[in-house]
Amino acid sequence: MDAAIKGYLVRIGRYLPVEVVEVKEEVAGDRHSEAAALMKEGRRLREKVPRSTEVVVLDPGGREMSSEQFAAFLEARINSSSSKLKGLAFVLGSHLGLDEQTKEAANHAISMSRMTLTHEMARLVIVEQIYRGLSIIHNGRYHRP
Repeated sequence: MDAAIKGYLVRIGRYLPVEVVEVKEEVAGDRHSEAAALMKEGRRLREKVPRSTEVVVLDPGGREMSSEQFAAFLEARINSSSSKLKGLAFVLGSHLGLDEQTKEAANHAISMSRMTLTHEMARLVIVEQIYRGLSIIHNGRYHRP
């Protein structure tokens, strides 16, 4: 799966700069420590995102989109000349999810599926959809409805 993710990152890089930033996942032994772990992970995630970056959290409670709608979403962000925001960050939580503070700090919340995905599968899906969206925007051959 790592090879597929890396392949999509290379393809995305043909359209625009891309970078993957990871933070250490917290270990939680019980339900009580899960909340503390989520808060620690969330703080580290928020610290990694530059202040001028538009943030999209990937969350089951977010907005569902078709690939075409996602492409339009990306294109609007790419073409936004009036925005003071520089860059777009997609934030994916660990197996515990994302803490409420990180969700609230985000500009957007997108759901990739109503189904539960593993962290690695979610990462593959989002990089594939970013590439697909860029392909749609640029009339590439990758996306043919």
